[in-house]
Amino acid sequence: MRKYLIVALSLAIPFLAVAQKKKKNPTKPEIVENAPIEKKADPETGQFIKLSSGLEYRIYKHGTGTRHPQVSDHIEMNIRVHVKDSVMFDSRKMNNNKCVPFQVQKPNFKGDPIEGFMQLVAGDSAVLRLPVDSLIKNTGQAMPGMNPGDMLEYEIAMVSVMSDEEYRKDMAMKIEVQKAIDEKTLTEYFGKNNIKAMRTASGLYYSISKEGKGETLKKGMMVSVNYTGKLIDGKPFDSNTDPQFQHLEPFTVELGMGRVIPGWDEGLALLKVGSKATLYIPSGLAYGPQDKSPTIPPNSILIFDVEIVKAENQKDKDDVLIKDYLAKKKIKATKTASGLYYVITKPGTGDAPAPGAKVSVNYTGKTLDGKKFDSNVDTAFHHVQPFEFPLGQGNVIKGWDEGIGLLKKGAKATLFIPSGMAYGAQSPTPAIPPNSVLIFDVELKDINK
Repeated sequence: MRKYLIVALSLAIPFLAVAQKKKKNPTKPEIVENAPIEKKADPETGQFIKLSSGLEYRIYKHGTGTRHPQVSDHIEMNIRVHVKDSVMFDSRKMNNNKCVPFQVQKPNFKGDPIEGFMQLVAGDSAVLRLPVDSLIKNTGQAMPGMNPGDMLEYEIAMVSVMSDEEYRKDMAMKIEVQKAIDEKTLTEYFGKNNIKAMRTASGLYYSISKEGKGETLKKGMMVSVNYTGKLIDGKPFDSNTDPQFQHLEPFTVELGMGRVIPGWDEGLALLKVGSKATLYIPSGLAYGPQDKSPTIPPNSILIFDVEIVKAENQKDKDDVLIKDYLAKKKIKATKTASGLYYVITKPGTGDAPAPGAKVSVNYTGKTLDGKKFDSNVDTAFHHVQPFEFPLGQGNVIKGWDEGIGLLKKGAKATLFIPSGMAYGAQSPTPAIPPNSVLIFDVELKDINK
C-alpha cells in the first residue's frame, strides 16, 4: 500500500516524489533554499496572500506551533489536492486516514508549494494555490483533468514540524520502546505455542525445520525463495505458494543489498539451498511504524515460513557476461574494484568531478543484446537535453555515480555496469529485465561545483 501511496503523491504532487529520478529541464528555474516567512494571512478576511514567488496561500485556522518548516525538517500533514472538483490526492481517504510524513526538500522552482509549507506551523490549516500553467512550465508534469488556465489547490492541515535532530531522537526513543514490546510479545508467543526458536543479536528469531545442503547463503547471491507471510495472530498477508495471492513463482532477491526488509536479509543468510525455516521478525526489522498495507498494521511482528529453492552468485555471473561481451567485441576495458568496467574514448580536460558536484551528461543506454532502452540524444526517446544530477548522492544507479566520477569535462566513455550496480533483480521497465547488465555510452558535458 505504501508503494501506491508514493505513486499517488508523485503524480498529484510532483515535488514530493523523493524517490523519482527526474530529467531536468536545461533551462533551470531559480531555486529557493528557504522561503522567507511573509506576513500571515488573516483568516477573518478570507483573502489570499501572494508570496513574492507568485505562490498564493490563505490560512483559515491558526495553530499554536512556533517552528516554520525549513529544509531537512520533518513534517506531518493531512493534504487534499484538487483541480476544481477533480481530486488528485486525499490523504484521509488514500492513506487510511493517516497524515502524510514528509522530509522537507529544497524547493525546485519559484512558486513550488514547498514554499507554502514553509509559511505554516503545527496546527495551521491552509489552502495553497498554484496555476497549472506554472506547474507544467516548471516540472513538465500534469495529470488528466489538469488544463492550462486551471488553478491547482492544496488543502493543508499541518500536524507537526520537527527538526531533523528532533525527529531522529523521537524515532530512536520510539524504536527502543517498540523493541521491548516486540520482545515481550514474541517470548509470550513462543511459550504459548511451545516453540523453540534461536535468537540473533538483532532480536530476530528463527527455527530451521529442514537443513539444506552446500554453503550458507552469502551477500550478493541471487536467492530464489518460496514463502508465506503472516501476522502473529496467524492471519496470512502474502504468499507465493498459496493460490489465493495469485503469484505462484519463486521470489528472487539479491541477498544483503537492502532489497527486502532487514529481517529477510539477515534470516536468509542463516540458511542453505534446500533449507526450510520460520523467521520471527520484530517490527523494527520489518516495516516498523509504517502503515504498509491494510493487512500489515504499523509495528507488526511478521512471521515467514521460507524455503530456499535456488541460489547463485549474480556478481560472478555478471562478470562472466561482461568479459564474454568484451572479448566478442574485441574491446579492452578497465575494471574497478566494484566490478564496473569502462572504456574512455575521449579523455576530456581538467579535474574529475568531486562528490556533490552537479554534472551534466548526454547518454544512450542499452542492454547486452544491443537494444536501446533510453537516450537523451536519440529523438526517439523524446527528451533531447543534457541530464543533470548531483554526483555521489544516490540519485542515479551506483554504476553511474562511480563511472561518471572517473571522467573529466568533455570526456566520452562507455560504462559496462553489472546488474548489482544497476537495478539488480528489479525490472524498472519492460525493456530492462531483472538482473540486466547495462551498457551506457556517456559524455560528460559540464561540471558545476
